[in-house]
Amino acid sequence: MTNIHFILNGKGGIGKSFISSLLCQYLTNKNQSVVAIDTDPNNTTLYNMKALKAKFLQLIDQDGKFDVRAFDKIVELVFEKKANNYLIDSGATTFIPLVDYLKENEAIDYLKNNDMEVYMHVPIVGGQAKEDTILGLTQLVQAFNCTFVVWVNEYHGGLNDFEKTEQYNAVKDKIKAIIYLNSLSKDTFGKDLLDLTSKNLTFDEALQDKSFSLMSKQRLKIFRDKAFKQIEIIL
Repeated sequence: MTNIHFILNGKGGIGKSFISSLLCQYLTNKNQSVVAIDTDPNNTTLYNMKALKAKFLQLIDQDGKFDVRAFDKIVELVFEKKANNYLIDSGATTFIPLVDYLKENEAIDYLKNNDMEVYMHVPIVGGQAKEDTILGLTQLVQAFNCTFVVWVNEYHGGLNDFEKTEQYNAVKDKIKAIIYLNSLSKDTFGKDLLDLTSKNLTFDEALQDKSFSLMSKQRLKIFRDKAFKQIEIIL
């Protein structure tokens, strides 16, 4: 079975690329083959992590407009079935055209009818973007029939009450799992994760990097292992 992983929501700066990198690293550590595709024209975070060997899909044409037909290349690549997993990291600016493309072309059903498992990984956050990200989740769940995984990213604020909200109860039957990236001390875990991402490193690379202190490596390992343990439940 080939697995297709879309990581998407319409709000920027909510951790889509970080979640994409976590999934790539988890699958690689499980000796599963992964093809990662970065479609964000403004912030090629996933592509810049050289260890992940992500491909970049150019979606902007010569006139500065979105080339919607470029998404055809994703489908062509997936149908080669040269990997167990294909992962598409969607930026905020590609969210609407990608969703429109998937709807118009009935792409999700097409993939599923060809023996592919389709996952949509949807980050939601606390803080000011909370309502916008939950709205994005609701819209996706209502629009598509596939396996949904919600990622609660508490970096910008806690979100402990999500499972008690009306929005969650309205869509919970279609959500396979919720993964929590819990809020941790910004002076310790927060700084270590910022150093990790700013250097475009994987966790394994950071654990071998002499520029990280012993306790920084310990905290990164704690964070990685907690995230991987949750991912293991769904994949």
